[in-house]
Amino acid sequence: MPDTPEGQAREFHLEMVEVLKLLNRIEEEQGKQDGLEREELLHLLAKAGFTTMTLDQVGETLDTLIGNGYARRLTDSEYAWDRGRVVGERFAITLDGKRLILRELEKVGRI
Repeated sequence: MPDTPEGQAREFHLEMVEVLKLLNRIEEEQGKQDGLEREELLHLLAKAGFTTMTLDQVGETLDTLIGNGYARRLTDSEYAWDRGRVVGERFAITLDGKRLILRELEKVGRI
């Protein structure tokens, strides 16, 4: 139940793991341009079933992941040919973030 403190913590944990999974996947699939922008993450999270998340919540999740060393902020701006536009602030997974995903896999048997 997300209304209890335990439920809210579990929901936040699931959101963080899903963001890391998305960042990991994009790193493996991505060409030259690294990371995902906040809006791109929000869109992909909605497709993954996190339909009630807001852009602010995505930002809070990213701030927590960055603060714990599981994600990093990329601030270089350049034209991304695959996106057809200049990209701004993006986020990418770190090695520790990949380790967290592996620990989750060991816990539940799948990601």
